[in-house]
Amino acid sequence: MRNYLAAECYKTFRRKYFYIALAVCLGLELVLLGCYWLTLSWGNPNVTFSSTAVLVPFLLGMGLYAPLITGDIVFSDQYKNNTLKNEVSYGVPRARIYLGKLAVTALASVLAALAMLGLYLGGCWLLFPHAADDGYTWALVGYCLAGAFPLWLAGLAVVNACYFLIRSNTIAAFTGVGILLLVSQIFQLLGLLIHPVFEVIRQFMPNVMVDALANMAFQWNYVGLCWLSGLVWFAAATAIGLLAFRRKEIR
Repeated sequence: MRNYLAAECYKTFRRKYFYIALAVCLGLELVLLGCYWLTLSWGNPNVTFSSTAVLVPFLLGMGLYAPLITGDIVFSDQYKNNTLKNEVSYGVPRARIYLGKLAVTALASVLAALAMLGLYLGGCWLLFPHAADDGYTWALVGYCLAGAFPLWLAGLAVVNACYFLIRSNTIAAFTGVGILLLVSQIFQLLGLLIHPVFEVIRQFMPNVMVDALANMAFQWNYVGLCWLSGLVWFAAATAIGLLAFRRKEIR
């Protein structure tokens, strides 16, 4: 397994795709910071570290969909290029292939998240005035990240399963978005039209929980619930994906 992980990491981190995608995201952050800085320089006293950094908790839902990119980087059209078929033909265990790519996707996602959070929060800290509420802002960001991380892992496991089970990367990406975004809306509709139990189930969807974090500030039992829900989603998506991949005929 160690050799397989090393090979997957080498393949992933030597591709320009990863660095181009990350550079685009970091560039957009710099544009946002530049706009804030211009607003401050033009005399707006409301632009502070807290007013800019507090944006992070409200954008954490985007992390659910980041594996659409990192998963595509790691999986890299393996059905189209027949590389997945070759790995199986050479006798690499399917569980090793599945879990290895899942682990490398998680690593790439975490590294990208650290880079993006570091640039944005570091830029906010260096560029903008500070006030007494800085401590509260840091605490809020930390609280929301603590709850969002297991939900991000849940989204990653769902997307990874889609890439393994659907031959087209494009269709797999749309399917992943549908599961992570549209299913909660379907449950919401069913809760209104059929029975409130569907709305209760909806509250444990990753996208619903991550969006609620900022409004549940410092209720650490909710973070615990995020971890429980996220790990259940992660385990279920991984188990379903792995079992289906073991039985899948690769052409």
